[in-house]
Amino acid sequence: MANIDDSIRPISHQSTNDATFRLVEPLLRPGVAILDLGAGEGYFSQWVGEHVRRTMQVEPSTVLAACDVTPEIFRYTAITCDRIAPDGRLPYPDGSFDVVCSLEVVEHVEDQFAFCREIFRVLRPGGTAIVSTPNVLNMNSRWRFLGTGFATLFDPLSLSHVDVVHTSGHIHPVSYYYLAFGLLRAGAADVRVTYDRTKRSAVFLWLLSWPILAWQQWQLRQRLARKQPQVAAENAAILDDCGSRDMCCSRSIIVVARAR
Repeated sequence: MANIDDSIRPISHQSTNDATFRLVEPLLRPGVAILDLGAGEGYFSQWVGEHVRRTMQVEPSTVLAACDVTPEIFRYTAITCDRIAPDGRLPYPDGSFDVVCSLEVVEHVEDQFAFCREIFRVLRPGGTAIVSTPNVLNMNSRWRFLGTGFATLFDPLSLSHVDVVHTSGHIHPVSYYYLAFGLLRAGAADVRVTYDRTKRSAVFLWLLSWPILAWQQWQLRQRLARKQPQVAAENAAILDDCGSRDMCCSRSIIVVARAR
């Protein structure tokens, strides 16, 4: 693409950007309004902005907005980056956007339920939220937690200073189940999950562990169906995803939620 600044770096993994853009691209059409929430330096904003400039012949600012708690690091000059309030409130009126994308941000925020509510506050009815986060249910993370009490990409944190941007700002691991739960409680009509890439080391650990996993998941489902059948029915699809091979073997999850 023309006008690409190669010095703008992705803070999230390249595979996550690739997979998220594949989800966003079909939603880009004349009149759409899209928000890059937690935009960092502007890597994903630039990708979307230059795509609409090239394919729709419109200026990126007519389609795209960006916001972050540190807008001073944003470097994509075609749009401005708005500052998120200290309490997490987004600087936009209700129902401002058709699409809200948030790549590897939710694990940095103190109140994940408020974060989900803000996404759905600024979404229009029928709009789409796309939220990615490190997959704490992959086998590497499960084994690491078993031995250390820490999920992969979530280490002990500095007690003397705060870094909200990089991996050292990972303060709040969230699994697919609880992210889906938060989005549904915030106003999603439905949720689905996809993934960025498969980790070969996780596949090996899954092959080693799947009989135990299958037995434990069967036990959970049986107990839930016996004691709380309504809860079991409501959660069936999400629990299927939580126990799937893809969940056990993928690096990051990308959750797609549609607003009511």
